[in-house]
Amino acid sequence: MRKSMLVCGVLAAACFVAAAETTPPAVSTEAATDKKEAPEFLAFDKAKLGAVKFTHKAHADKVGCAACHEGKEPVFAQKLTGGLKMADMYAGKSCGACHNGKEMAVGKDKKIVFAAKGGCTKCHKKA
Repeated sequence: MRKSMLVCGVLAAACFVAAAETTPPAVSTEAATDKKEAPEFLAFDKAKLGAVKFTHKAHADKVGCAACHEGKEPVFAQKLTGGLKMADMYAGKSCGACHNGKEMAVGKDKKIVFAAKGGCTKCHKKA
């Protein structure tokens, strides 16, 4: 009995140490909001309706990095690893979180931001 208690204690300690070592490090807010690391443009050239050249710098200058990349459920990850889907935008995700045709704060002003649905040519450009 004593031996099995000792084994359980050692295993519990090992699990605790392993969990502590695999916990991802906290992201520094300085690194997350550093515009120098962010690209000026993002290009989505496989879009069916024509390529999209997203002006990342212009958006970041207007609303800041935190609006899209921080918070409990960020709209976008710090690094985009895949394409975007229009169905998600229409459902209020990704670009559609802001581009919904409703009035919202943009910097110090309130503006009606064009809706993704029906505003195709605002982003998509045929070559």
